[in-house]
Amino acid sequence: MSLDRGRTLEELEGRRWPDPPVDTAALVRNVHELRRRPLGTLEPHELARLIGQDVGLPWLLPLAVEIIRNTAPQQAEGGWFDDDLLYAVVTRKPDLWAAAPELARELKATVAVLTGVSRYVRQEIAAFLAAVPESG
Repeated sequence: MSLDRGRTLEELEGRRWPDPPVDTAALVRNVHELRRRPLGTLEPHELARLIGQDVGLPWLLPLAVEIIRNTAPQQAEGGWFDDDLLYAVVTRKPDLWAAAPELARELKATVAVLTGVSRYVRQEIAAFLAAVPESG
């Protein structure tokens, strides 16, 4: 799928969420705000927040997998890597990956080259790999 990084999730989904009540938790307010920002302006930790809340997955997962794929070589060489984004992505439900087999294959190939990933993320990677069929 071609991603228009200049558009917001609200534009891509074709629906605007109403403003949250004033006394709403900071997480909810933040998610609402992030939905109104162009995809290309979202930082990895912001993508992790949205993905972790299962918001905008058809658009955000391909973008997140691309970021993970592009930063994996630097991580393997001892560079920075965003564990939060990886965690958010690999912990999505298996049926989501079954519906996106090409994306699942890309993520599987990418996580195979990662080294030095924290223990809690390694466990989630193993669960992701076990849950996603080999054909996926």
